[in-house]
Amino acid sequence: MKKQIENHTTAQEIQRRFLTMLVLMTLFMGVSIVSTVGYQLVKQSEHSSQQLIRSLRRSFINDRPDWNYWQRTSPLDTRNTFVRVYKEHDRRSTSTFYSARARHFIHQHHYPLPFYPSLDYTPGYGITYYRAGSRAGFYSEIWMSLTPVTTILFSVLVVTAGVAILMIGVGWIYVRRTANKITQPLAGLNTAAKKQAQVRTVKAALPIPDRPQEVTQLAASFNELLTVINQNAEQERAFTSNAAHELRTPIAAIRGHVRLLERRAAGHPEIIPRSIQFIDEESIRMQKLVDSLLTLSRADRGALTLTSFDLVPIIHETIEEERAVLQQPIEVHLMENVIVFGHAESIQQILTALLDNAGKYSPKDQPISVIVTVNDGWIDLSVADLGLGIADADKPRIFDRFYRVDSARTREVGGTGLGLAIVAQLVKLNRATIRVIDNRPQGSRFTVRFQAGNTNSENPSV
Repeated sequence: MKKQIENHTTAQEIQRRFLTMLVLMTLFMGVSIVSTVGYQLVKQSEHSSQQLIRSLRRSFINDRPDWNYWQRTSPLDTRNTFVRVYKEHDRRSTSTFYSARARHFIHQHHYPLPFYPSLDYTPGYGITYYRAGSRAGFYSEIWMSLTPVTTILFSVLVVTAGVAILMIGVGWIYVRRTANKITQPLAGLNTAAKKQAQVRTVKAALPIPDRPQEVTQLAASFNELLTVINQNAEQERAFTSNAAHELRTPIAAIRGHVRLLERRAAGHPEIIPRSIQFIDEESIRMQKLVDSLLTLSRADRGALTLTSFDLVPIIHETIEEERAVLQQPIEVHLMENVIVFGHAESIQQILTALLDNAGKYSPKDQPISVIVTVNDGWIDLSVADLGLGIADADKPRIFDRFYRVDSARTREVGGTGLGLAIVAQLVKLNRATIRVIDNRPQGSRFTVRFQAGNTNSENPSV
Protein backbone atom coordinates (compact mmCIF):
# COMPACT_ATOMS: atom_id res chain seq x y z
CA MET A 1 0.00 0.00 0.00
CA LYS A 2 1.46 3.30 -1.06
CA LYS A 3 2.11 5.81 1.65
CA GLN A 4 -0.15 8.82 1.31
CA ILE A 5 1.78 12.03 0.78
CA GLU A 6 0.63 14.83 3.06
CA ASN A 7 0.22 18.26 1.54
CA HIS A 8 1.37 21.15 3.67
CA THR A 9 1.03 24.84 3.13
CA THR A 10 4.18 26.92 2.85
CA ALA A 11 3.58 28.33 6.34
CA GLN A 12 3.17 24.82 7.79
CA GLU A 13 6.30 23.62 6.02
CA ILE A 14 8.30 26.57 7.36
CA GLN A 15 6.96 25.94 10.89
CA ARG A 16 7.75 22.24 10.72
CA ARG A 17 11.31 22.73 9.47
CA PHE A 18 12.18 25.56 11.85
CA LEU A 19 10.59 23.76 14.81
CA THR A 20 12.58 20.62 14.01
CA MET A 21 15.77 22.64 13.75
CA LEU A 22 14.97 24.49 16.97
CA VAL A 23 14.29 21.27 18.89
CA LEU A 24 17.50 19.65 17.63
CA MET A 25 19.56 22.73 18.46
CA THR A 26 18.01 23.00 21.91
CA LEU A 27 18.59 19.30 22.64
CA PHE A 28 22.16 19.53 21.43
CA MET A 29 22.77 22.61 23.57
CA GLY A 30 21.16 20.99 26.63
CA VAL A 31 23.12 17.76 26.26
CA SER A 32 26.33 19.74 25.76
CA ILE A 33 25.74 21.83 28.89
CA VAL A 34 24.83 18.87 31.07
CA SER A 35 27.73 16.77 29.76
CA THR A 36 30.22 19.59 30.27
CA VAL A 37 29.02 20.35 33.80
CA GLY A 38 28.92 16.66 34.71
CA TYR A 39 32.41 16.10 33.38
CA GLN A 40 33.78 19.06 35.32
CA LEU A 41 32.06 17.88 38.51
CA VAL A 42 33.48 14.38 38.10
CA LYS A 43 36.97 15.81 37.54
CA GLN A 44 36.48 17.92 40.65
CA SER A 45 35.45 14.80 42.58
CA GLU A 46 38.59 13.07 41.34
CA HIS A 47 40.70 15.92 42.67
CA SER A 48 38.81 15.80 45.97
CA SER A 49 39.45 12.07 46.28
CA GLN A 50 43.18 12.69 45.87
CA GLN A 51 43.05 15.22 48.72
CA LEU A 52 41.17 12.73 50.89
CA ILE A 53 43.78 10.03 50.27
CA ARG A 54 46.63 12.39 51.12
CA SER A 55 44.92 13.47 54.33
CA LEU A 56 44.25 9.77 55.14
CA ARG A 57 47.97 8.95 54.89
CA ARG A 58 48.79 11.69 57.38
CA SER A 59 46.31 10.24 59.89
CA PHE A 60 48.09 6.87 60.39
CA ILE A 61 49.27 6.37 63.97
CA ASN A 62 51.01 3.11 65.06
CA ASP A 63 50.30 1.51 61.69
CA ARG A 64 46.56 2.13 61.86
CA PRO A 65 44.41 5.05 60.68
CA ASP A 66 42.99 7.46 63.23
CA TRP A 67 39.52 8.03 61.76
CA ASN A 68 38.62 10.87 64.12
CA TYR A 69 41.81 12.73 63.31
CA TRP A 70 41.23 12.11 59.63
CA GLN A 71 37.71 13.56 59.78
CA ARG A 72 38.93 16.59 61.73
CA THR A 73 41.90 17.38 59.50
CA SER A 74 40.37 16.52 56.15
CA PRO A 75 39.66 19.60 54.00
CA LEU A 76 36.43 17.96 52.72
CA ASP A 77 33.32 16.55 54.30
CA THR A 78 33.95 12.85 54.97
CA ARG A 79 30.55 11.88 56.38
CA ASN A 80 29.50 10.29 53.08
CA THR A 81 32.92 8.89 52.28
CA PHE A 82 33.76 5.22 52.84
CA VAL A 83 37.34 3.94 53.20
CA ARG A 84 38.96 0.53 53.46
CA VAL A 85 42.70 0.28 54.29
CA TYR A 86 44.98 -2.76 54.05
CA LYS A 87 48.24 -2.93 56.06
CA GLU A 88 50.76 -5.61 55.14
CA HIS A 89 52.94 -7.15 57.94
CA ASP A 90 56.10 -9.17 57.66
CA ARG A 91 55.31 -11.85 60.28
CA ARG A 92 51.55 -11.76 60.54
CA SER A 93 48.52 -11.49 58.28
CA THR A 94 47.37 -8.32 56.58
CA SER A 95 45.30 -5.95 58.73
CA THR A 96 42.12 -4.37 57.30
CA PHE A 97 40.62 -1.14 58.62
CA TYR A 98 37.19 0.30 57.80
CA SER A 99 35.87 3.81 58.25
CA ALA A 100 32.42 4.41 59.77
CA ARG A 101 29.68 2.51 57.86
CA ALA A 102 32.26 1.41 55.27
CA ARG A 103 31.86 -2.30 56.03
CA HIS A 104 28.09 -2.13 55.48
CA PHE A 105 28.50 -0.07 52.30
CA ILE A 106 31.07 -2.40 50.77
CA HIS A 107 28.81 -5.43 51.18
CA GLN A 108 26.02 -3.78 49.20
CA HIS A 109 25.45 -4.56 45.51
CA HIS A 110 27.15 -2.00 43.25
CA TYR A 111 26.14 -1.23 39.67
CA PRO A 112 28.86 0.24 37.42
CA LEU A 113 27.84 3.16 35.21
CA PRO A 114 28.62 3.14 31.47
CA PHE A 115 31.40 5.34 30.08
CA TYR A 116 32.72 6.04 33.60
CA PRO A 117 34.41 2.94 35.12
CA SER A 118 35.15 4.83 38.33
CA LEU A 119 31.47 5.53 38.99
CA ASP A 120 29.06 3.08 40.62
CA TYR A 121 25.45 3.27 41.67
CA THR A 122 24.60 1.73 45.03
CA PRO A 123 20.97 1.51 46.13
CA GLY A 124 20.43 3.67 49.22
CA TYR A 125 23.72 5.50 48.73
CA GLY A 126 23.43 6.94 45.24
CA ILE A 127 26.34 7.41 42.89
CA THR A 128 29.86 7.04 44.31
CA TYR A 129 33.32 7.67 42.97
CA TYR A 130 35.91 4.94 43.56
CA ARG A 131 39.66 5.49 43.85
CA ALA A 132 42.49 3.31 45.16
CA GLY A 133 46.18 3.82 45.90
CA SER A 134 49.12 2.38 47.87
CA ARG A 135 52.09 3.88 49.70
CA ALA A 136 54.63 2.58 52.27
CA GLY A 137 52.85 -0.74 52.75
CA PHE A 138 49.35 0.77 52.95
CA TYR A 139 46.73 0.06 50.29
CA SER A 140 43.74 2.40 50.44
CA GLU A 141 40.31 2.20 48.75
CA ILE A 142 37.95 5.14 48.92
CA TRP A 143 34.34 5.51 47.86
CA MET A 144 33.23 9.14 47.81
CA SER A 145 29.52 9.91 47.56
CA LEU A 146 28.59 12.16 44.64
CA THR A 147 25.22 13.16 46.08
CA PRO A 148 26.17 16.87 46.15
CA VAL A 149 27.46 16.56 42.60
CA THR A 150 24.33 14.81 41.33
CA THR A 151 22.19 17.39 43.13
CA ILE A 152 23.99 20.17 41.28
CA LEU A 153 23.84 18.23 38.03
CA PHE A 154 20.14 17.57 38.46
CA SER A 155 19.55 21.26 39.12
CA VAL A 156 21.46 22.13 35.94
CA LEU A 157 19.45 19.52 34.05
CA VAL A 158 16.13 20.90 35.32
CA VAL A 159 17.10 24.48 34.53
CA THR A 160 18.38 23.48 31.08
CA ALA A 161 15.20 21.51 30.36
CA GLY A 162 13.05 24.43 31.50
CA VAL A 163 14.98 26.89 29.37
CA ALA A 164 14.80 24.47 26.41
CA ILE A 165 11.05 24.08 26.73
CA LEU A 166 10.66 27.84 27.03
CA MET A 167 12.86 28.42 23.98
CA ILE A 168 10.94 25.84 21.95
CA GLY A 169 7.59 27.33 22.96
CA VAL A 170 8.58 30.93 22.31
CA GLY A 171 10.43 29.93 19.14
CA TRP A 172 7.42 28.01 17.83
CA ILE A 173 5.11 30.97 18.44
CA TYR A 174 7.57 33.34 16.77
CA VAL A 175 8.16 31.03 13.81
CA ARG A 176 4.42 30.46 13.39
CA ARG A 177 3.64 34.17 13.34
CA THR A 178 6.60 34.93 11.09
CA ALA A 179 5.70 32.13 8.66
CA ASN A 180 2.07 33.28 8.48
CA LYS A 181 3.19 36.86 7.96
CA ILE A 182 5.65 35.89 5.23
CA THR A 183 3.21 33.64 3.38
CA GLN A 184 0.15 35.87 3.82
CA PRO A 185 0.82 37.78 0.56
CA LEU A 186 1.25 34.47 -1.25
CA ALA A 187 -1.98 33.12 0.23
CA GLY A 188 -3.79 36.32 -0.78
CA LEU A 189 -2.37 36.01 -4.28
CA ASN A 190 -3.55 32.41 -4.44
CA THR A 191 -7.07 33.40 -3.33
CA ALA A 192 -7.23 36.19 -5.90
CA ALA A 193 -5.99 33.83 -8.62
CA LYS A 194 -8.71 31.28 -7.74
CA LYS A 195 -11.38 33.98 -7.96
CA GLN A 196 -10.05 35.08 -11.32
CA ALA A 197 -10.05 31.47 -12.55
CA GLN A 198 -13.83 31.35 -11.98
CA VAL A 199 -14.43 34.50 -14.03
CA ARG A 200 -15.36 33.77 -17.63
CA THR A 201 -14.94 37.30 -18.89
CA VAL A 202 -11.82 39.49 -19.00
CA LYS A 203 -9.42 38.66 -16.16
CA ALA A 204 -8.64 41.54 -13.81
CA ALA A 205 -5.17 42.26 -12.48
CA LEU A 206 -4.08 40.50 -9.30
CA PRO A 207 -3.09 42.58 -6.26
CA ILE A 208 0.66 43.15 -6.00
CA PRO A 209 2.00 43.07 -2.41
CA ASP A 210 4.86 45.32 -1.37
CA ARG A 211 6.91 42.44 0.05
CA PRO A 212 8.46 39.92 0.03
CA GLN A 213 10.27 40.60 -3.22
CA GLU A 214 9.67 37.13 -4.67
CA VAL A 215 5.89 37.39 -4.23
CA THR A 216 5.91 40.92 -5.68
CA GLN A 217 7.76 39.66 -8.75
CA LEU A 218 5.43 36.65 -9.00
CA ALA A 219 2.32 38.84 -8.86
CA ALA A 220 3.78 41.19 -11.48
CA SER A 221 4.58 38.20 -13.72
CA PHE A 222 1.03 36.87 -13.25
CA ASN A 223 -0.38 40.26 -14.24
CA GLU A 224 1.80 40.32 -17.34
CA LEU A 225 0.55 36.83 -18.17
CA LEU A 226 -3.07 37.91 -17.61
CA THR A 227 -2.53 40.89 -19.88
CA VAL A 228 -1.25 38.62 -22.64
CA ILE A 229 -4.13 36.18 -22.06
CA ASN A 230 -6.68 39.00 -22.19
CA GLN A 231 -5.14 40.37 -25.35
CA ASN A 232 -5.08 36.95 -27.00
CA ALA A 233 -8.64 36.25 -25.89
CA GLU A 234 -9.78 39.61 -27.27
CA GLN A 235 -7.94 38.98 -30.52
CA GLU A 236 -9.48 35.52 -30.80
CA ARG A 237 -12.97 36.89 -30.21
CA ALA A 238 -12.41 39.65 -32.73
CA PHE A 239 -10.86 37.19 -35.17
CA THR A 240 -13.78 34.78 -34.87
CA SER A 241 -16.31 37.59 -35.22
CA ASN A 242 -14.54 39.12 -38.22
CA ALA A 243 -14.01 35.74 -39.90
CA ALA A 244 -17.68 34.90 -39.44
CA HIS A 245 -18.66 38.30 -40.85
CA GLU A 246 -16.32 38.01 -43.83
CA LEU A 247 -17.58 34.51 -44.63
CA ARG A 248 -21.24 35.30 -44.00
CA THR A 249 -21.30 38.10 -46.60
CA PRO A 250 -20.32 36.02 -49.68
CA ILE A 251 -22.33 33.05 -48.46
CA ALA A 252 -25.45 35.22 -48.09
CA ALA A 253 -24.88 36.67 -51.57
CA ILE A 254 -24.43 33.21 -53.10
CA ARG A 255 -27.56 31.87 -51.41
CA GLY A 256 -29.51 34.93 -52.53
CA HIS A 257 -28.62 34.37 -56.19
CA VAL A 258 -29.32 30.64 -55.84
CA ARG A 259 -32.85 31.43 -54.60
CA LEU A 260 -33.21 33.97 -57.41
CA LEU A 261 -32.32 31.34 -59.96
CA GLU A 262 -34.71 28.84 -58.37
CA ARG A 263 -37.62 31.29 -58.54
CA ARG A 264 -37.03 33.12 -61.82
CA ALA A 265 -34.54 31.24 -63.98
CA ALA A 266 -37.23 29.36 -65.88
CA GLY A 267 -39.16 32.50 -66.81
CA HIS A 268 -36.19 34.86 -67.16
CA PRO A 269 -33.21 33.00 -68.57
CA GLU A 270 -31.35 36.27 -69.11
CA ILE A 271 -30.51 36.50 -65.36
CA ILE A 272 -28.69 33.18 -65.32
CA PRO A 273 -25.31 34.35 -66.69
CA ARG A 274 -25.24 37.39 -64.41
CA SER A 275 -26.12 35.32 -61.31
CA ILE A 276 -23.59 32.64 -62.20
CA GLN A 277 -20.90 35.29 -62.64
CA PHE A 278 -21.77 36.83 -59.27
CA ILE A 279 -21.73 33.42 -57.58
CA ASP A 280 -18.32 32.72 -59.15
CA GLU A 281 -16.91 36.04 -57.95
CA GLU A 282 -18.18 35.55 -54.40
CA SER A 283 -16.92 31.97 -54.25
CA ILE A 284 -13.48 33.15 -55.42
CA ARG A 285 -13.56 35.81 -52.71
CA MET A 286 -14.50 33.21 -50.11
CA GLN A 287 -11.78 30.87 -51.36
CA LYS A 288 -9.19 33.65 -51.00
CA LEU A 289 -10.37 34.26 -47.47
CA VAL A 290 -10.15 30.58 -46.56
CA ASP A 291 -6.68 30.32 -48.15
CA SER A 292 -5.56 33.37 -46.17
CA LEU A 293 -6.91 31.85 -42.97
CA LEU A 294 -5.06 28.61 -43.64
CA THR A 295 -1.86 30.51 -44.43
CA LEU A 296 -2.15 32.51 -41.23
CA SER A 297 -2.88 29.36 -39.21
CA ARG A 298 0.21 27.62 -40.60
CA ALA A 299 2.29 30.72 -39.91
CA ASP A 300 1.08 30.79 -36.29
CA ARG A 301 2.20 27.22 -35.71
CA GLY A 302 5.16 27.06 -38.05
CA ALA A 303 8.93 27.37 -37.80
CA LEU A 304 11.21 28.24 -40.68
CA THR A 305 14.73 27.11 -41.49
CA LEU A 306 16.71 30.30 -41.97
CA THR A 307 19.69 30.45 -44.29
CA SER A 308 22.00 33.02 -45.83
CA PHE A 309 21.18 33.77 -49.48
CA ASP A 310 21.25 36.57 -52.07
CA LEU A 311 18.10 38.68 -51.81
CA VAL A 312 18.45 40.34 -55.24
CA PRO A 313 17.18 37.42 -57.41
CA ILE A 314 14.18 36.95 -55.11
CA ILE A 315 13.24 40.62 -55.51
CA HIS A 316 13.61 40.59 -59.30
CA GLU A 317 11.53 37.42 -59.63
CA THR A 318 8.76 38.77 -57.40
CA ILE A 319 8.65 42.15 -59.16
CA GLU A 320 8.38 40.53 -62.59
CA GLU A 321 5.40 38.51 -61.37
CA GLU A 322 3.74 41.56 -59.79
CA ARG A 323 4.21 43.76 -62.89
CA ALA A 324 1.87 41.42 -64.70
CA VAL A 325 -0.79 41.97 -62.03
CA LEU A 326 -0.42 45.56 -60.81
CA GLN A 327 -1.38 48.57 -62.91
CA GLN A 328 1.13 50.86 -61.18
CA PRO A 329 4.72 51.02 -62.40
CA ILE A 330 7.31 49.52 -60.05
CA GLU A 331 10.61 51.27 -59.47
CA VAL A 332 13.53 49.25 -58.05
CA HIS A 333 16.45 50.69 -56.10
CA LEU A 334 18.90 48.04 -54.93
CA MET A 335 22.51 46.91 -55.14
CA GLU A 336 24.13 43.65 -56.15
CA ASN A 337 24.91 40.71 -53.86
CA VAL A 338 22.73 41.57 -50.86
CA ILE A 339 23.20 38.56 -48.57
CA VAL A 340 20.33 38.25 -46.10
CA PHE A 341 19.63 35.76 -43.29
CA GLY A 342 16.09 34.44 -43.65
CA HIS A 343 13.73 32.12 -45.49
CA ALA A 344 13.59 32.80 -49.22
CA GLU A 345 10.03 31.61 -49.95
CA SER A 346 8.49 33.48 -47.01
CA ILE A 347 10.39 36.69 -47.89
CA GLN A 348 8.94 36.40 -51.40
CA GLN A 349 5.47 36.11 -49.81
CA ILE A 350 6.16 39.19 -47.69
CA LEU A 351 7.23 41.26 -50.70
CA THR A 352 4.26 40.07 -52.75
CA ALA A 353 1.80 40.98 -49.99
CA LEU A 354 3.35 44.44 -49.52
CA LEU A 355 3.23 45.12 -53.27
CA ASP A 356 -0.40 43.96 -53.47
CA ASN A 357 -1.26 46.18 -50.51
CA ALA A 358 0.44 49.18 -52.15
CA GLY A 359 -1.38 48.46 -55.40
CA LYS A 360 -4.78 48.55 -53.68
CA TYR A 361 -4.33 51.97 -52.15
CA SER A 362 -2.22 53.79 -54.77
CA PRO A 363 -3.34 55.75 -57.83
CA LYS A 364 -2.94 53.80 -61.06
CA ASP A 365 -0.51 56.33 -62.54
CA GLN A 366 1.76 56.66 -59.48
CA PRO A 367 4.79 54.37 -59.09
CA ILE A 368 5.49 51.90 -56.29
CA SER A 369 9.11 51.84 -55.11
CA VAL A 370 11.08 48.82 -53.85
CA ILE A 371 14.24 49.92 -52.02
CA VAL A 372 17.00 47.84 -50.43
CA THR A 373 19.60 49.38 -48.10
CA VAL A 374 22.39 47.89 -45.98
CA ASN A 375 23.10 49.42 -42.54
CA ASP A 376 25.51 48.00 -39.93
CA GLY A 377 24.71 44.33 -40.35
CA TRP A 378 21.03 44.86 -41.17
CA ILE A 379 19.20 44.65 -44.51
CA ASP A 380 16.22 47.01 -44.94
CA LEU A 381 13.64 46.05 -47.58
CA SER A 382 11.15 48.92 -48.15
CA VAL A 383 7.98 49.17 -50.23
CA ALA A 384 6.78 52.78 -50.69
CA ASP A 385 3.62 54.06 -52.40
CA LEU A 386 2.13 57.47 -53.20
CA GLY A 387 -1.39 56.72 -52.01
CA LEU A 388 -3.51 58.37 -49.34
CA GLY A 389 -1.28 57.17 -46.53
CA ILE A 390 -2.22 55.79 -43.10
CA ALA A 391 -3.31 57.91 -40.15
CA ASP A 392 -1.09 57.78 -37.07
CA ALA A 393 -3.98 56.37 -35.02
CA ASP A 394 -4.32 53.42 -37.40
CA LYS A 395 -0.63 52.53 -37.76
CA PRO A 396 -0.37 50.44 -34.55
CA ARG A 397 -3.32 48.27 -35.65
CA ILE A 398 -2.84 47.74 -39.36
CA PHE A 399 -1.11 44.40 -38.71
CA ASP A 400 -4.11 43.12 -36.69
CA ARG A 401 -6.22 40.47 -38.33
CA PHE A 402 -9.18 41.76 -40.35
CA TYR A 403 -8.32 45.35 -39.49
CA ARG A 404 -8.70 47.90 -42.28
CA VAL A 405 -8.80 51.67 -42.03
CA ASP A 406 -12.17 53.29 -42.62
CA SER A 407 -11.19 54.65 -46.03
CA ALA A 408 -10.42 51.15 -47.21
CA ARG A 409 -13.73 49.54 -46.20
CA THR A 410 -15.14 49.55 -49.70
CA ARG A 411 -16.04 46.85 -52.12
CA GLU A 412 -13.81 48.42 -54.78
CA VAL A 413 -10.64 47.87 -52.73
CA GLY A 414 -11.49 44.29 -51.86
CA GLY A 415 -9.17 42.01 -49.95
CA THR A 416 -9.63 39.87 -46.86
CA GLY A 417 -8.01 42.10 -44.24
CA LEU A 418 -5.47 39.36 -43.48
CA GLY A 419 -2.63 40.29 -45.82
CA LEU A 420 -0.67 42.49 -43.41
CA ALA A 421 -1.39 40.10 -40.51
CA ILE A 422 0.23 37.30 -42.53
CA VAL A 423 3.15 39.61 -43.32
CA ALA A 424 3.66 40.39 -39.62
CA GLN A 425 3.69 36.69 -38.71
CA LEU A 426 6.13 35.78 -41.50
CA VAL A 427 8.39 38.67 -40.48
CA LYS A 428 8.44 37.30 -36.93
CA LEU A 429 9.36 33.81 -38.16
CA ASN A 430 12.28 35.35 -40.09
CA ARG A 431 13.52 37.00 -36.89
CA ALA A 432 12.98 40.35 -38.56
CA THR A 433 11.01 43.52 -37.74
CA ILE A 434 8.54 45.61 -39.69
CA ARG A 435 7.40 49.21 -39.33
CA VAL A 436 5.32 51.66 -41.31
CA ILE A 437 6.02 55.38 -41.70
CA ASP A 438 4.72 58.19 -43.87
CA ASN A 439 6.23 58.40 -47.33
CA ARG A 440 7.31 61.66 -48.91
CA PRO A 441 5.59 63.60 -50.42
CA GLN A 442 2.61 61.31 -49.59
CA GLY A 443 1.64 57.72 -49.10
CA SER A 444 3.12 55.00 -46.86
CA ARG A 445 6.44 53.21 -46.57
CA PHE A 446 6.66 49.66 -45.15
CA THR A 447 10.20 48.66 -44.08
CA VAL A 448 11.22 45.10 -43.13
CA ARG A 449 14.60 44.81 -41.40
CA PHE A 450 16.42 41.46 -41.76
CA GLN A 451 19.71 40.24 -40.35
CA ALA A 452 22.63 40.33 -42.74
CA GLY A 453 23.68 36.86 -43.88
CA ASN A 454 26.99 35.03 -43.44
CA THR A 455 28.56 31.66 -44.21
CA ASN A 456 26.70 29.91 -41.34
CA SER A 457 23.68 29.05 -43.35
CA GLU A 458 21.18 27.02 -41.40
CA ASN A 459 19.59 27.79 -38.08
CA PRO A 460 15.98 26.89 -37.20
CA SER A 461 13.73 29.80 -36.39
CA VAL A 462 11.87 29.81 -33.10
